[in-house]
Amino acid sequence: MIIRGLFRLCMLFIVALNLSFQWPVDNGRITSVFGESRVDHFHDGVDMVCPDGRIYPLEEGELVYLWDRSLFPLDAYPGGGNYRVLKHEGELYTLYLHLQDGPAFKEAYGRRDQLGVIGNTGRSYGGHLHFSALNRAERISLNPLKMLPPFPDSVPPVVGGVYVRIGGRYSAIRNGATVRLTRHYPLLIEITDSAGGRERLGVHTLSVQFNGRGVKEINFATLEYSKNGLTITGNKFHDLFDEKGYYRIGDISYIDGENSLKIVAGDFAGNETVQEMSFNVSLDIRR
Repeated sequence: MIIRGLFRLCMLFIVALNLSFQWPVDNGRITSVFGESRVDHFHDGVDMVCPDGRIYPLEEGELVYLWDRSLFPLDAYPGGGNYRVLKHEGELYTLYLHLQDGPAFKEAYGRRDQLGVIGNTGRSYGGHLHFSALNRAERISLNPLKMLPPFPDSVPPVVGGVYVRIGGRYSAIRNGATVRLTRHYPLLIEITDSAGGRERLGVHTLSVQFNGRGVKEINFATLEYSKNGLTITGNKFHDLFDEKGYYRIGDISYIDGENSLKIVAGDFAGNETVQEMSFNVSLDIRR
């Protein structure tokens, strides 16, 4: 396990230092980030759009797989729509999903060889490129934003609300408020990031302390594929998100009286938000 962990850290370090990587679109805009909630699963890549729609490889690579409706018109259409998979140095693979129809392809691609055009094929609700990066040997999905050149963003994430979920009802908790609880209900946090634009994106890091004790520490750097399914920092999807896409803060034990909460949320550009609050709880535990 130690050797495996060191290999994974080395892989991330090498990827982070590879200055030859480029954005797969020119003048692009991010519309969704790695690790976000997709109702019942993690988003395993970055979605983006661009003015001319042209798509290029992350770096030089070999085409190892493709699916295109024009080539396989009788086959079931996959969720990724038309897509290409490239293999790069080492065990790095990149995926480009939802492309327009077009059977033209090459066996090898240079940095400025056009790979395709942004489309709306497969399970897609508006034209965009879904871009993913995988380490096949380690069975991990890498956060593409850790590999790509930085983009301008000086706007930190925003904490939109803190909620106690009681059955199907969300009760907002505000700083200084008093709430009456009959059990230790789940605590949820709404956090979004705009990446300097108008999108409502997920965060890169999240740290939560409740009554001075760390209860959540998440880094959306990799998705791990295991017998337990997809996990991030050892957490399954429903450990991190509820149906609304709020971040789930588990293992909460309220105290009768004042309770404190500290939230530290960071985005992919390094901007950080720190929010602290306290609220009073009147506990009436029913046995």
